Amino acid sequence: MHLNMQRKQKEDYGMNSNELLEALKKTQIVGSKGEIYEHQAALAHWVSRVAPLLMDNDEHYTTFMNAAGKAMARTSTDATTENIDIMKSTVDSVIIELESEK
Repeated sequence: MHLNMQRKQKEDYGMNSNELLEALKKTQIVGSKGEIYEHQAALAHWVSRVAPLLMDNDEHYTTFMNAAGKAMARTSTDATTENIDIMKSTVDSVIIELESEK
């Protein structure tokens, strides 16, 4: 879904692109946040904060949630780390896209 459509939908729900950008920045993981990698509850909490912010963009939401499902399964440390990194980069990408629209 194009970001202009995403912005329109967010405005319909009372959140404009600037508010979305600020909300995503508050959830952004900068550097290594060990608790996300080590504790299932911290990861689940982070997912619950970020997922609603991505719901209006099918591509980003799907990428984030697929990686979240794999990370939460905790099949291996490497798989968990790889999928959390995908989730982080998805959030970072949306932030970059929103900032470029300003």
